[in-house]
Amino acid sequence: MRLQGLKKNASVLVLTVSVCALLGACKTAQSVDAQGETTHTASIDSAITRAAAYNTKPARSLSYLERAYKKSPTDETLAIEYATALRAADELAKAELLLNPYIKKETPSSAAFSEYSAIQLAKGQYEAAEKHAQNAILADDANFKAYHRLGIALDAQGQHVPAERAYRKGLDLWQGDPTTIMNNLALNLATQGYLDESAEILRKAQAVSPNRDEIERNLRIVTALQQADGAQVPKPTKKPAAAPPPSVETN
Repeated sequence: MRLQGLKKNASVLVLTVSVCALLGACKTAQSVDAQGETTHTASIDSAITRAAAYNTKPARSLSYLERAYKKSPTDETLAIEYATALRAADELAKAELLLNPYIKKETPSSAAFSEYSAIQLAKGQYEAAEKHAQNAILADDANFKAYHRLGIALDAQGQHVPAERAYRKGLDLWQGDPTTIMNNLALNLATQGYLDESAEILRKAQAVSPNRDEIERNLRIVTALQQADGAQVPKPTKKPAAAPPPSVETN
């Protein structure tokens, strides 16, 4: 169903050529035919299937990571994990300061760029978040979290079509529970007016994570939108949490 009046007319920010090429293979809802819809459904179903076989490592506490980092201050993997925990604790300035040396290296890692992007999202700095998510993808075009963060940053700037492509690419590569990126893709589609597909994705996300209140709430809103024009679509998540509830990976 196409809901008239919801789609905003906004100029699309130009992504770097390389990132455009990576995302170009992903169709948007605007150009989807019957075959495209089948492909999109299969992509989501595949992400759900992979999640069932994925073993999520339990998150380590902030205090543990602080002690470990003090012992190994040059360990980049540990620094990124520590920064993620700091972000979850809303210690954004400390997390940003911690990662600054790593993104200024001659060849920064994709993981460092991606986490730095997440910190910028948490600060509400969406253009910076977009830039660093792009850098993460250029460093590693299989970094599914970077695609998710790119999608959030673009959505927050009103760039819904390229955001949709980023979400779909992230879903194609996703490891672990995909319900957060599914939720954000569904809200993106609802904002564009594609309510039937939005509701379908939310139902699938709800089946995977039945206790996620925000998914149930968003499904109610989208279902209502299918029946009446003019209601406000909820905004996609802008601040992905780093400390997920049990068995749920949020970013």
